[in-house]
Amino acid sequence: MIFAIDTCSLIALQYSGHLSTIFETTDIVITKKIQSELKEIGTFFDNDAATSREILEMLHDITIIEVPNRPTGEEELIEVALQGKCDFIVSDDIRAMPKLKQTNTPTLFSTHLLYYLFRAKMISKEEGLIALEKMRNNRSWKENLIYLTGIQLFS
Repeated sequence: MIFAIDTCSLIALQYSGHLSTIFETTDIVITKKIQSELKEIGTFFDNDAATSREILEMLHDITIIEVPNRPTGEEELIEVALQGKCDFIVSDDIRAMPKLKQTNTPTLFSTHLLYYLFRAKMISKEEGLIALEKMRNNRSWKENLIYLTGIQLFS
């Protein structure tokens, strides 16, 4: 399975503590724009910046796909999907979902990849729920759709 993942989902998954496990068990693709967004975020001095720099150090585990330049990483993921270079799009950008779904490529939240690890018996349910809380707290999700989806998956 090939997952095309956007910037905010990569950051959330790194906060979960399980991004490297996801890299070990799946094929991850990003675009140059997503790499650029990670570099830009990494220039700041907050938790997201430090997390972005950690992800950039793991680029050897990620395939970077060349697509026509678009204004956002999510728009470039649409190109990846339209070119048939992924099986799933992973995005935590709720505003981008309608456009992403137009590709007819299944679109998931980052929390679905945590659940995938649980179903593959790579993490326990308790580890998945702890990781979900880490993502929620670091991303300031509160009780939003992404978090609620994760809770529902693990129920």
